[in-house]
Amino acid sequence: MSIQAFLTNLILRHQFKRAGRGPLNVQKARYMVNKMAKRAPPLPKDIRHTPVPARPDQQLCGAEWLSADQPQRTIVYFHGGGYFFCGLDTHRPVAGYLARVAQARVLSVDYRMAPEHVFPAAVDDAVSWWQQLLRDGTSPTEVLFAGDSAGGGLALACMVAARDRGLPLPAGAILFSPWTDLSCSGDTMRTLADVDVMFNPASLPEAAALYLNGQPTNTPLASPLFADLRGLPPLMIHASTHEILLDDSQRLHSRAQQQGVRSELHLKAKMPHVWPTMLLLPEARETLKHCGEFARQVTPNRAPTP
Repeated sequence: MSIQAFLTNLILRHQFKRAGRGPLNVQKARYMVNKMAKRAPPLPKDIRHTPVPARPDQQLCGAEWLSADQPQRTIVYFHGGGYFFCGLDTHRPVAGYLARVAQARVLSVDYRMAPEHVFPAAVDDAVSWWQQLLRDGTSPTEVLFAGDSAGGGLALACMVAARDRGLPLPAGAILFSPWTDLSCSGDTMRTLADVDVMFNPASLPEAAALYLNGQPTNTPLASPLFADLRGLPPLMIHASTHEILLDDSQRLHSRAQQQGVRSELHLKAKMPHVWPTMLLLPEARETLKHCGEFARQVTPNRAPTP
């Protein structure tokens, strides 16, 4: 573990986890992460940033493109945040870094969030953008989905929904600590409660309730761990052995393999939840380069339509 990771764990435990005690405060959480996002370094000059305004008449939420020079593939990225906070600003650094290491153009999707917009709004937004890319002539064989935490679950749910609607699927998916079980029934929710430096276990059922708005916690498109995964493309899953959502990744990996889906699970000890999104960590940059290699393996080397 790097010194940067050691210090990050200390800061998260004494600031983020402590601040998360007690009832869920949506506005406070949004304020905290937006304040942190303002301190993020600017995008590298070789990454082109193009905002995309929402188009309600076409059922498209806002988004933005982060593109490397001469991109060879497309990545659709769904940010994490428990379906109620974070956004384009908070995840612009990781989306931009992915664009560089994967030689890609990355579409970061600003899907609607709870409590203002409850399930299935996020899934609808994800599928609408996928349909739009297909209408624009993007070949699904040149596309990967990616996401962290709730965004990882959303990437998975979007693929399940797309398959069930008869839409083509992307060539693969990269998932960072995906939240796949909104029933919060994994054993590590309890066994790793003390060592997890970010989350108090009680906060996740609260976030799930905001998003689900009365729907069952095992609804497949909200908790894709319980979905039929057959026919999905290869998955690359990264998680920490010291996070309460570890079981969400382990059970997803096992279930995917049982249903004939190629899946690889990469675990790293003593790292915080969604650590690949934390670019100050050398472990994050190393892992994202590994993700770039995965992207090149599962997609052909051909530039997508601009």
